[in-house]
Amino acid sequence: MSPSVRLFGTDREEILDLDSWFLHAPPEKGLAQWKDGYSAKEQAKAWLRPGRPAVPGEFWSAIAELVGDVDEVYGRPEHQTRLDRYSRSRQHDLFGCARRDGATTQVIGVEAKACEDFDGIVADRAAAVAPSKKRARCNLLARALFGGGVLDEETGDILDSRLAGHGYQLWTAAVGTIIEAQKRGVVDAIVVVHQFRPDDVTGAKQAGDSRDWASALAANAAAFNAFAQALADAGSQSHETEFVKPGTRLRLIKVESLIER
Repeated sequence: MSPSVRLFGTDREEILDLDSWFLHAPPEKGLAQWKDGYSAKEQAKAWLRPGRPAVPGEFWSAIAELVGDVDEVYGRPEHQTRLDRYSRSRQHDLFGCARRDGATTQVIGVEAKACEDFDGIVADRAAAVAPSKKRARCNLLARALFGGGVLDEETGDILDSRLAGHGYQLWTAAVGTIIEAQKRGVVDAIVVVHQFRPDDVTGAKQAGDSRDWASALAANAAAFNAFAQALADAGSQSHETEFVKPGTRLRLIKVESLIER
């Protein structure tokens, strides 16, 4: 049986239904992103599927063995985590604390997708020249996850082409979740890529959805697999940087949900 769930917005107000989700934890671009069939609203619908906050069944099935015996989950849509000294924080689609007897035992960072990529690839940031700090952030993320840099911060030259091909949001999701685990003294960080898809990918266009679902799903699956392999090769745990402590175990999960019609 899945644990009880309480959801809270960025304003610390409790979320009980779709209206209060949008009121207290709207997506970054507001109504422009709050659409049926798109990740922000589909995630909200999934977590409110029984008419109240609850872990989606398929989501719980994927993580139950990892989180173990917990009695509640506190979820925070659009929660922000500061990654470094630079301006933009990691904005989790949902950040969760799995708790037992009032104590957090696991943290869960969620990246929700519906026919979207992972904000381009890491190599895209190599072209950013000063005063941008994108190159420096990429190296900080790479060191935290893999123990070494990915590009030359002065020239933008790629040092590791395999890592530079990773989806950028997979890195920020992972490091943001690690940081939240370390804040709470928790040894495990779980990152869940929550993929939403139509039940009939090939028939989506006939139903009025012009997006190229087949290509997007294939690309995201490849990106997920490449990232998972690189993490495994690097030990599946955090490495020390100025902002991240070593030794936090990172576990990566993918969950698929059908878009609700």
